[in-house]
Amino acid sequence: MQQQMGSLATLCTRLRVADGRSPICSSRCGHCVAVVTGRGRLGKVTAHIAAQAKYCRLHGSAVAAPTSCLPGQHAPAMRKEDKYFEVEMMVQDDELDEYGVVNNAIYARYIHSGRDVLLENLGISADYWASTGNAMALSELNLKYFAPLRSGDRFVVKIRPVQIKGVRMKMHHLIETLPDRKLVLDARGTIVFLNKDYRPTRVFPEVAAKTWEIFGCKEG
Repeated sequence: MQQQMGSLATLCTRLRVADGRSPICSSRCGHCVAVVTGRGRLGKVTAHIAAQAKYCRLHGSAVAAPTSCLPGQHAPAMRKEDKYFEVEMMVQDDELDEYGVVNNAIYARYIHSGRDVLLENLGISADYWASTGNAMALSELNLKYFAPLRSGDRFVVKIRPVQIKGVRMKMHHLIETLPDRKLVLDARGTIVFLNKDYRPTRVFPEVAAKTWEIFGCKEG
C-alpha cells in the first residue's frame, strides 16, 4: 500500500529544550524526546553506536541513549555502520484504530517526528529555519506497509538523507520493531526548501554541509 502526500505540508514537531533534564514534548505529535542539555542523570551522550555499544558525539543538543529511554519517549541514535539516524518510540493507545493497530495516518507523524529530531541534533532545527524566515516543506511521501504495530510496541524510526538535488532533498525512512528489528514500514519522502517568499530555493548550505559530514550525502 502506498500513500501519496502531494501537497506541501510544513514539517511538524518543533522541539524545544525546557531545561537540562526534562523531555521535550510536541503537542502536535503527542510524543516526547528525552534530551539532556547539561549534567543530567542520563549523561551527556548524544548518539549511540548500537553495534559496538559505545558512544559518539553529534553536533547539537545532548540526547539520552536508547537504553535510557522511558516509555513514550524518543531516544535518538546514530548507527554509523549503516548511516541511519535512529529514534526509538513506543505506541500510545490514542494512536490505534478500530482494529487495535496503529492507524495508517499515524506513521507519517512518526516519520515527521523522527526527522525533526534528526534536524535538532544536526543543529538545524525547524525553529532555527523559522527564525531566518526560510522553511522546509514536505512535497511527497510514499509509504509501504509490511506489518502492524499495536499498543505498547517499541519500535525505531530510521532516517537517512539519500540525495540532494537542486531545491529538493530525498529521504529514506524505515520503521522496525524492537528488539527483533522486524520491518514495519518503508517510506521515501522529498523535502523542498523555500525562501522567505515561500518560493523554492536551493538546499540550504548548512543542511548540505551537515548531511555530507554525517551521512556522506552529496549534491547531484
